[in-house]
Parts: sequence; C-alpha cells; structure tokens
Amino acid sequence: MNTRISNQPPIAGVTRRTFLAGAGVGALGIAAAGMFGCSPQSDAPQQQASAAEEPKQTSAGATTVEMTETVEADVVVIGTGVSGLTAAISAAESGAKVTVLEKLDGLKKIYAHSITAVGTSFQKELGEDWTPEELVAFWNQYPDSDSFMDTEAQLFAAQHSAESIEWLIEHGVDIVGVTVPPTNPFQVPARTFVTSADRDGVKAYLEPLKAKAEELGVEFRFSTEATKIVTDDSGAVTGVETVSGNTGTLFNLKSLIVAAGGFGGSPDMLRLYAPHTPNCSTFDGESQGFALSQAKTVSADVVAPGGTMAYFVNVDGGYGDNPGQGMFVNREGKRWVNENLYFLDRAGIAYKQGITEYWALYDSTLYEQVAAGTGEKALEAGSIVKADTIEELAKKMNVNVAALKKTVEDYNGYCEAGEDPDFGKPAVRMGRVFDPEDTKEYDLDLVEREFTLLNPLATAPFYAIDMTVQTTALSGTTGGMRTNTDGEVIDVEGKVIPNLYAVGESANGHLIGYFYPQSGTSLCMCFCFGRYAGAAAAANAAS
Repeated sequence: MNTRISNQPPIAGVTRRTFLAGAGVGALGIAAAGMFGCSPQSDAPQQQASAAEEPKQTSAGATTVEMTETVEADVVVIGTGVSGLTAAISAAESGAKVTVLEKLDGLKKIYAHSITAVGTSFQKELGEDWTPEELVAFWNQYPDSDSFMDTEAQLFAAQHSAESIEWLIEHGVDIVGVTVPPTNPFQVPARTFVTSADRDGVKAYLEPLKAKAEELGVEFRFSTEATKIVTDDSGAVTGVETVSGNTGTLFNLKSLIVAAGGFGGSPDMLRLYAPHTPNCSTFDGESQGFALSQAKTVSADVVAPGGTMAYFVNVDGGYGDNPGQGMFVNREGKRWVNENLYFLDRAGIAYKQGITEYWALYDSTLYEQVAAGTGEKALEAGSIVKADTIEELAKKMNVNVAALKKTVEDYNGYCEAGEDPDFGKPAVRMGRVFDPEDTKEYDLDLVEREFTLLNPLATAPFYAIDMTVQTTALSGTTGGMRTNTDGEVIDVEGKVIPNLYAVGESANGHLIGYFYPQSGTSLCMCFCFGRYAGAAAAANAAS
C-alpha cells in the first residue's frame, strides 16, 4: 500500500490510504477519533423523541429511522448542485431513468458564477487562447504545493472545457462570453466565462439545468437526505438509505452518483480536512461532508489537500486590493509577497508561509483612490487603522515599530527607483477592466488601463487595512473521494468501486490543491466530470 502525504509545510494533507497506513493522524496532529467520523450532533436538526424512541445518528449527522419504503431505481444522484444536475441530465440523455435526491426543500443558494475554459470559439474570435496543457500548468504553477494532484484528470477537464461551454449553451445556460474578471485585470489570455445572471448561481445554472432535467423525465425528491451508502458482500454499491421527515426509504439502485457537496457545514471536518485555512468555522450549513463520512463505509480512497476555496478580506468592508497597489506586510511588519500577484496566488503563498493575517498599507493619496469607498465601517470597527506617522501606525497595528519603519523606508526607495529588488513587483502595468460606460458588471467590452503599482507611503495620514481569511470569504472546500475521469470512485487499493460515482466538491481533492488557483476552476471540473460520470453511470445501469 502506497503512503502518499504532502511534504509541504506547515501542515500536510491527508488521503484515506495515508490514514490506513498510520501516517495521516501524526502528520496532522489530530486525534484519530475525528477521522471519517461524525459531525457534532448539534450541527444537524434533531427530531423530538422520547428517551425510549430517541433516534440514533448516522456518520453524516443525519437522523436514522427505520427503512419502511423500498424503491427500485436505475441511477440515483445525491445533490442538486451544478455537478449533480449536470450528471442527472447526462445520465437521462444516455437513456437512464434518473432520480435526484436533495435534502433541502428546494435548490440551494450557490456561489458559482464564472467558468474557466480554453479552446472555445469565443476565445478564437478574440485571437487569444491557451492550450489545455498551458491551463494545467497554470493550475499547478506551484509544483511543490501538493503531491496528490492528478494532472491527467486535470488535463482531461481542460481538454473538454470548450465542450462544456457548448453543452451549457445547448442546455439553456445563457453564457454571455469570455472576459477577464474584476479580481484579475491582468489575466491573459481571457479565460473567464460568465452568464447574464452575473453572480446569481441559482438563476445562472441551477434553474435552467433543473428545467432541462425535468424535461428529460428526471424525478426530483426534495426534503430527502441520503444517510448511508449500502454495499453487498463484494463491496459493490447496491443502494442508498434516505430520510424524509419520519420516513426512511431504501433506494435499490444500479448506479449511485454522489454530488452532495463538500464539508463546509461540519466544524469537525473543517478542522480535520482544512488545517491550512485558519479562522475556519462553518460557512455552508447544508454540506455536512457526506462523501467523506461515507468513505470508510465503502473503502474509498480520500484525497484531502488541507485547504479550502478561500482568500483574504477585510472583515468589515470586504475590501481587496486586487491589482496590488498598496504595500502588504505580515505581523512582523515585513513585506512577504509580490502584491501584484493574483489574489488567489497570494492566498496560496500565505498558506504556505503560515500567514493567517496581513496588513495592506496606503498613504492618504492612494487610500482615497483605492479604498476610501469601503473604509468607513472598518475604520469605526478598528479593522482599518489610521495614523499621522509610521511609528504611530505600527503601534496601532501591533507590529514592531523599527521593522515597519525599515520596511517602509526600503519600499519608498523602490518606488522612487521604479524597481522592486525584493519581490519583483513592477512599477506600472497595463491591465484590462470593464468599460466604465457600461452598467453591467460583466460587460464583454474591455478597456485598457495603466495601474501604478509601486506607490510610496509619502503623504500622511497613513492607513493599514487588516486582511484576514475569514468564514465569509470561503466559497467551498477541497477534499473528497478519488475518482477517475468517468467519475468512478477508486478504493484504497486503487480499484474501481462497482456502481459508485462522485463529482463536484464530493470528489475534488485530487483536482484542486490546498489553495484555489483561479475563479471558475471548480465549475470547469464540475461540468466536465458531471457529464462524463452521468454517461458512465447510465451505461453501467444498462449493462
């Protein structure tokens, strides 16, 4: 049995194989009792019962009731997120009778908005594009970040990303086109696809995909929570137990697709599987880690790189200097990064250095240009501090005065010289932004803008903005069952588990590292593997 564990500080990721080999818990320094175990019972609603009738809890935190109903099914999909709906449609179009289970009473709110893709007709019309190999190289630009990544699967997703865009358009999603995001004016080539629904993921994706699924005859069972995957003596998946109110239903099935989301609603799993992300409490109450909690039951190989889809924000203003026009310092009062890097790159470097918080510094001139519009609440709350001298500012930041003074002096010298020998931040850089004459946030008409990036702290008063990884900045988790490109779940010995498939955040640990590389990457994976898993599950059900 191979033991796979990242050698990347400060905290390693884990896989199911690592845990079984006895290395995972020691690497994390976490008690084994939480591994593949249950969320706190307080995380899930409890049914009222007498002491004699008090229901037990499943490993996913759901209430266990007697299975009083049995349903025969071809393909069952757990979850109505983008990957689940995509898989359901694909399976139905491949001839399968499909049932979708959702524990909520309707479609959940999702953060999904943009999609990454290459090789599309949109990009070819612009005359700028990447090859799939270049996109994969971008996703893995920090080669020492993870030893768990499946680059062949990533390449598969990249190669089929243009196909996913066309599929979405054909299935009712209103793709506006390709652009660069507000968070990255320096993105070249343009590879961010957006919809007319802007950031409303329900209207953009879930509603049109659900409508298409219903048109194809897909059955939806809302307020129905999957609680346990059922296997036979050979280890093949044969069913799934569910709870809806006080009714327990066993679905005997031919193929099961787990698209139940990640583990953002479980504090225990966040502590265990996302140690790279500090200040991490629950942020998605619906996703309780079903895939991870069931991994032990089905002997699935788990890949958990140790992070989340997260970035740094000011907790009172949501502020972020995306181009990197300010000077960023750590708690020691020293610069730690090229501020001009993409904001998710900065988050990954911060994870690598063990940084949980940093300060973004501006003089009054730059502050008025960049941050004043969102700063009043933060100034009142104290997460932005203001002072007439650098010494006074350092004290309010609670950093070493001498260290900050030296950092500012050096940085001001670099600004004057127009060269940053420490981190290589350019003095100026041309970027692309949305046309200010257009009122839509995601307008395809881009205009060039010059950004001055080396700006001295010269004019008092001076400002320091506290930037922290916080719950409000987490949009998803990374870690789940290992799968192949057909979405088939792989067991701890490297073999396919019969009849079991997983997609989306339930199976993204081997696709996305401990930090999120680019907005739209997750959806790229969801739509690609959702389509192929659905088709494979349908073929399996028909065999």
